[in-house]
Amino acid sequence: MSLMDDEPDIYINSDEEQPKPAPIAVSEDHKAHHAGLVESSRKEYLKFGGIIFFLLVAASLMSSLTAFSIEEWFRWFMGGFFIIFGSFKLINFEMFVLAFSGYDIIAKKYKIYGYVYPFIELLLGVFYVLNILAVPRDIFTIVIMTVGAVGVIKSIMRKDHIQCACLGTVIRLPLTTVSAVENVTMASMAFIMLLTALFT
Repeated sequence: MSLMDDEPDIYINSDEEQPKPAPIAVSEDHKAHHAGLVESSRKEYLKFGGIIFFLLVAASLMSSLTAFSIEEWFRWFMGGFFIIFGSFKLINFEMFVLAFSGYDIIAKKYKIYGYVYPFIELLLGVFYVLNILAVPRDIFTIVIMTVGAVGVIKSIMRKDHIQCACLGTVIRLPLTTVSAVENVTMASMAFIMLLTALFT
């Protein structure tokens, strides 16, 4: 008899069910925290939507005081947009600068840009409301809005979890495609107004 004959036969039953991993328990505190974040985010989006709705109505009313034109509507909307959002950035100013430098391609290299950016927006808002310096105003708007859109898109592509600084700390929203659309929309409006100013 060989040593091989003394070894017991081992059979593996492939049909036998393997033990399943225990489910991960989710505490009630975690569920409540997640629900609170969802509810908070919903409120922030509602606040943001309310401001945009106000700007839409205000621009429609103001542009209707004279002969209505799409360029006039753009002018009033952009003026209100820059003044309101520029003012928001001044609330908790240091937090805005910190958040802005996290994704804006200029503010990342030159922090001073983050400090002057709210005042740039306020000044542009005044220029749009008073309808002065149309050509340089529109060119400057196109440049800074395009630069802003590039920074936002790059951050989104990297999947960075950053709070959008465009609303300061008044409305706390994550940096999403909505932020990029805002910048692109404002740049597009300024471009249309620039063409109108140059060729009419």
